[in-house]
Amino acid sequence: MDVGETVVLVFDVDGMPAGKEGLVMMVRDEMLLIGCRSGHRLEFVLARSWEVLPEPKWRRLGKRVAQQQGITS
Repeated sequence: MDVGETVVLVFDVDGMPAGKEGLVMMVRDEMLLIGCRSGHRLEFVLARSWEVLPEPKWRRLGKRVAQQQGITS
């Protein structure tokens, strides 16, 4: 992950729900500081690198899951 990259939380982290989008503000080892919009405020979340996905990968994963559910249903 790089500073300025848009990511999506894969798990609930520090009170932010999974699926919430945010911007990587700082990277240090395996920890990321992510700025997330919550209402009209900016909230900061500390997350590990494995708790987030880059936004394009999150979208691709969502499409794949939707396709699989459409086929099996």
